[in-house]
Formats: sequence, structure tokens, C-alpha cells
Amino acid sequence: MEDSPIDSLKQAATEMKTAFGSPHPDPVPEAPAVSGTPEVNPAKQLNFSLNSNTPATPATPSMVPALSSPSEELDYDTFIRETLLWKNKVRSAFYFVAGLLAWLVVRGIFTSPTTLFTGVCYTLLFSLAFNFLRGTLAPKLQERCTWSNSAVTRFVVAASSTAVSAAAELHDRHLNGLDPLRTLEVGLGLWLLSLLGRWLDAVTLLLLLHLGAFTLPAAYAANKARVDALAKDAYAKAQAQYEKLDRRVRATVVLAPMAGLLFALPLLDRLVVVFIMLAYGRVWAKPHEYAAVQKRLGPVGATLSKTVVTPLSTAAASAMARYDITPTPAKKKIN
Repeated sequence: MEDSPIDSLKQAATEMKTAFGSPHPDPVPEAPAVSGTPEVNPAKQLNFSLNSNTPATPATPSMVPALSSPSEELDYDTFIRETLLWKNKVRSAFYFVAGLLAWLVVRGIFTSPTTLFTGVCYTLLFSLAFNFLRGTLAPKLQERCTWSNSAVTRFVVAASSTAVSAAAELHDRHLNGLDPLRTLEVGLGLWLLSLLGRWLDAVTLLLLLHLGAFTLPAAYAANKARVDALAKDAYAKAQAQYEKLDRRVRATVVLAPMAGLLFALPLLDRLVVVFIMLAYGRVWAKPHEYAAVQKRLGPVGATLSKTVVTPLSTAAASAMARYDITPTPAKKKIN
């Protein structure tokens, strides 16, 4: 009887394994593990969960402090403030040097003639070559040095989760748009940074922001009394002159120059100027005036929600359910 294609493939695979004069010996059966003492990889048993209440053991050291209760929250503001003010010099030095190293990597990526896809391929080839050599020199070590579910992977996941949570908290605190004065301050700051970024490339701007974050707050804290006194005196004098002006004149003094910028700036900056003007008007609007504006704009928002937002969201949800856009198992399709 002729060999089937599967038998031919098996024979070819066997010949490849024994090629180049290096046949594989017959596999030696592994000794059964003793009950109660399974062989584990200690590097994969490290517990980096922020919400874990499991006590630390030699196999699960407390690399990241666990929360005492599920309701306890991490104080990101205090952590960032103490780091930037060099309250903990070791921690601050670590993040300062790590930021500089990360900037060097980013600079190398931006200035390298190698494309991003080619660079990723080279990185993966380097990892493959390194593992190949390590597997040749120390095969048992290479078998244990895996990335999936390892201590390093868990630490990166925990650190990434913490960073994303901190970024989301900062977003909700400074970009929610509910505080008029904070909205105006953050809007002006972001706009000025966007203008500054046109004269500086992204790599240089990142370096300046990193250096400024680790130097300016500490310098201000060291000279806080003198800086606050000068700023308070200058603000008091400007405020005294500003209070002498009529409310409408105040608005004209600020809004008229910004309105003039509408003719000198590109389209995107014009939209930003309009937003800044609206935010400035919201700051100076009295509560009853702002309530009147909301009352007038209320029907417009309700109409848009009824005629545009609701139909679009309903159609999108129906399409996602009908064509299995989301990977949800056992989903009832809409006929």
C-alpha cells in the first residue's frame, strides 16, 4: 500500500530532525513529581497585583505594595509631587535617569534612517538570536526564561495599569471642563505649548519638558517665599488697575486682540481661539447669565441628541450586533 501524504510529511520531518549530523536522542521519560512539591518557576510566581491581599512569601515577594482594602486608592498626586520635588532622592533620580534614557531611545528612533517596521524586525531578530545562543550555551536556563506570565511581564502590566489610571485621573481632574477658570488656564497652557512645538521639534520639546519637570518645581519650592511675594505684588498692582475698568471694557481688552488673531492664524488655531474666547466669557459670566445661556441652548442639544446622536448610536449598535463586529461569544443576532 502506498504511503499517504501525511506519512510522507512525518518521514520528511524525521529526516530534518536528524540532519546535519546532530540526531536527537530518544526522549528520557520525566520523573513523576512528588505530591505536594510540584516544580514551579519562581520567576513566574511573583505577585505584582496591586489589588492582591496575599501575604508575601519567598515565592511571591511583595514587589509592589498591596492595597489594604479594595476601597483604598493610590494617591497619584502625592507620588508625582514628591518625585518632582525630590522628596525621595533615590526615586526621583531613578525616574530622572530613566526619562533621559527613554529620551535617548526616542531620539535614536526619530533620527535613525531605519524605518519603524524594519526596526521592529531587527529587534525581534536580536531577541531570537540572543535566545538561540543562550539556548545553545544554557538550554535549561533558556527553558525557564520565558516572558509569558513571568515576573517582568506582571510588573510591566502592573506599572502600565498604574500609569493609565494616573493619566485617566489627571484627565478627569484637569480636562473635564466643569471648572471655568481651570478650563481657561489649561486651554491657554496647551495652546501655548502647541505654538512652542512649531519652533521646536518633538524630540527637543520632550527633553525640555522632562528637564523642566524635574528642575522648575524644585527651584520654585526652594524660592517659594520670594517668588510668591513678587508675583503677589505684581498681581495686586495689575488687579488694581484692572478693577478700575468697566466689565465690558475688561472683556474688550482681552477679546479684541484675540479676535484679531482670527485673521492671522491658520484654521485650526482659529478654532482654538474661539474656544479660548468662550472659556474666558464663561469665567466672567455671572451665574444667572450662564444659566440663561444654558436654557437657550438646551433645546438645541435635545434636538441634536434626538435627531443625530441617538439614531447614529442605535444604527452602530445594530450593525455591530448583526455583523459580529465585537468578539462577544453566544451573541443573539438581530434578524
